[in-house]
Amino acid sequence: MASSSSSTHQAPTVHARRQQQLDAERLESYVNADHDLYCNIPRSVEAPTERPGERRQAEMKRLYGDSAAKIQAMEAAVQLSFDKHCDRKQPKYWPVIPLKF
Repeated sequence: MASSSSSTHQAPTVHARRQQQLDAERLESYVNADHDLYCNIPRSVEAPTERPGERRQAEMKRLYGDSAAKIQAMEAAVQLSFDKHCDRKQPKYWPVIPLKF
């Protein structure tokens, strides 16, 4: 009987360890709602392995063919307009309370 008792005690311990691991992963990816989602960009002092934007340009060419440059220009115009309005109005991120995802 002692062996069955010890195996029942191990199950909650394994479950608890797994839950702690999941909680730690969740906490690591926690983002306050009032912070920019792109604030944790890893930086390096090494030279890039490819030209900046080369992969995106190839993807755009694959998706849009000859119209890729036109589409990229329109996307850039919309993004710049959005950034300009955000800089001018300084909106609060919604919601202003932290959430766990």
